[in-house]
Amino acid sequence: MSESPSASRSGIDAAKLILADLDSLQRERRRHFLPALGVILIAVVGGLLLVGLRPDLFDQPWWKLLVQALIWLMCLLVFPAIGLGLIFPSRGARVALAAVVVGLTPLATLGLPGEFSLGDDCTLTGCGMMLTAYALLVMLMGLFSGAFLQRRSASAVFWIAAGVSLTALSAVTWHCPMDETSHILHSHLGVALLLMAATSGVGALVRRRAGKQRDAELGARAAANSAELSDAELSAVDLSDAELSEVELPESDEPDDP
Repeated sequence: MSESPSASRSGIDAAKLILADLDSLQRERRRHFLPALGVILIAVVGGLLLVGLRPDLFDQPWWKLLVQALIWLMCLLVFPAIGLGLIFPSRGARVALAAVVVGLTPLATLGLPGEFSLGDDCTLTGCGMMLTAYALLVMLMGLFSGAFLQRRSASAVFWIAAGVSLTALSAVTWHCPMDETSHILHSHLGVALLLMAATSGVGALVRRRAGKQRDAELGARAAANSAELSDAELSAVDLSDAELSEVELPESDEPDDP
């Protein structure tokens, strides 16, 4: 049995409306993302130029520079785009991306296993403070732009947190000329992991507070609608009583009892 033309037109119109809503949502997300990305790029480049690049930055092996550039691409574009809902890779692609970054980050910071140079510098000052400053700057920009609230999925928080911590780690990697494994493990990678956990906690807290506020608004709206409905029902009852009172009952022809 074929659908009627009106039903077909209704289906097409509904599909167009859904697509229009999705396009509007994507434009809204891009409107949040692009200005924030511009400010972050200006801040990161300014910090790199202000503090200074490591003297041997371009003396590193070409493959190491390539890996570091790939990490920059991931932390500034790919991870935030997933967290904000600008792109929707499959579950397998997301797992592969996470695995690639986990595997490439030690190569970008430590180099090849045979190049490790052990040292006794385990302090968290200096590089740890720079990491924290960069991460705090990027996280605040994410908070002000509403990055943690753009998607309903809770996993969005972890993608954004990974982008924040990797941005800070990449910046400090281009600042610090020290190659000692102990220093990088404690002052770079260790602090980056702590900052990722802290950023995830902040994002989860922001989402929880926003959820409570949204639930409270929905509850207040439902209560207001219920009150309006009750008033309407009472008005209808009063109107029915008034109509009944105006009805004149016919007089009975039977004589009154003596």
